[in-house]
Amino acid sequence: MDEQDCGDLLDSLRELSAFELRIQTAQSKVEVAEILHRHDLPEEFFTQRFPDLAKTVQQLPDETSPTA
Repeated sequence: MDEQDCGDLLDSLRELSAFELRIQTAQSKVEVAEILHRHDLPEEFFTQRFPDLAKTVQQLPDETSPTA
């Protein structure tokens, strides 16, 4: 699947890069879920289209740790 197949989900390479960066810098699975929701991306589509990012997300904590 190439960028064209994503249709309205991710409109440009710039948006795709920004999306990937947000996922890579997320601190928790909850934060990733919010990012996916903002982009209107189903989790199943995310795991199929971005398998390496999905593996990274699996290693994140469920929620962000509270800061002191």
